[in-house]
Amino acid sequence: MTPPIIQRREPALVLVLSIVTLGIYLPFWYHGVYEDLQTLDGRTPTGHGFWLDFLFVILTFAIYGIWVDYQISQQIAQFEERNGLGPVQDTSIIAIILDVASYFTAFFTNFVTSAIQQDQINRIVEKLEARLTSDAGVPA
Repeated sequence: MTPPIIQRREPALVLVLSIVTLGIYLPFWYHGVYEDLQTLDGRTPTGHGFWLDFLFVILTFAIYGIWVDYQISQQIAQFEERNGLGPVQDTSIIAIILDVASYFTAFFTNFVTSAIQQDQINRIVEKLEARLTSDAGVPA
């Protein structure tokens, strides 16, 4: 078995690019995360495609984005738990708090949510690679 091919993104770079581009980078990041979660778990966070969710986010003035971030955090935590990749770190409540606060911080805290979620995805991939390496009998 080979590890899933997931594009690693540096969480700090996600944060910096989001700030420097005034948030324009985030839709590209979200598109990548949707692809990564589809690859890892066989589904997207909301069950919809990226473009439909992106349209909902625009139409609801980003309120739907709070739900999307909650679902991303939930899917990551559920994937970790289902696959025995603990300890599980469920950041869904943190995502909600940061996303609601983003309306008062010019969306800066939403950038932080994205960096946290990217760190979680990177951690899952590292755990899967370590598991596959140890199962193959190769020293890590």
